[in-house]
Amino acid sequence: MVLAYRDDLPYATDRWNIIIGLNWAIMITRLARVYVGCLFALELLLFALSLILHVSVLLGVNRLFVQYGKPLLYWAFVAAVPAFGLPEDRNVWKNEFKACPIWLRTTTLIFSVYGFVVGPVQAMFSSNGGSFEDQRLFVSGVPFFLESMPLCILYSLLWAAPLGEPELVRRVRISLIMLAVCVAFIVAVHLGYLPHPKR
Repeated sequence: MVLAYRDDLPYATDRWNIIIGLNWAIMITRLARVYVGCLFALELLLFALSLILHVSVLLGVNRLFVQYGKPLLYWAFVAAVPAFGLPEDRNVWKNEFKACPIWLRTTTLIFSVYGFVVGPVQAMFSSNGGSFEDQRLFVSGVPFFLESMPLCILYSLLWAAPLGEPELVRRVRISLIMLAVCVAFIVAVHLGYLPHPKR
C-alpha cells in the first residue's frame, strides 16, 4: 500500500499544481477587474467633483476653487495616467471609444472639447494676469478633458466590450507600470530630486 501511494503521488501533485494554478489565474483576473472597477469609480467621483467645482466658478463662488482647485487638477492627471495604459494598441478612438454607446461618446466629446478650449477662450477675454487664481475657469475646466476619455475607456472595458483573461491582465499590467512611474515622479518632485513647480 505504501508503494502504491508513492506511485500515485506524482499524479496527485500534478493535479494539485493544476488546481492551484487555475485558482491563482482566477484570482489574478478578479483582481484585474476590481482594479479597473476602482479606477472607474475614482474617475466618476473626480468627474462629479470637477463638475461641482466648475459650476461654482461659473456662479462666482470661488471658495471651493481656492480650497480644492489645485488638488483636483492633480488628481485628475494622476488618475488619467493608468487609465490611458488600458486601451488596445493605444488607439482609443478606433477601439474603446467606438465600442461605447452613443450617449457616452457624445458626452465624452462634449466635455473633452470643452475642457480643451476653455483655456484659450478665457485667455482671449480675460484682462487679468496669468496666475493660478486668475485662471479659475481654465483650471476648473481642464479636468473635464483629463477625465472624460478615461471614463469612456473604463466603461468600455467593464461593460461595452469586456476582455478575456489574458488580455485584461496584460493591459492592467501596463496600466500599473504607468501608475508606478507617475507615483515615482510625484515622489521625486516632493523629495526635491526634480524641480518643483513654482507656486
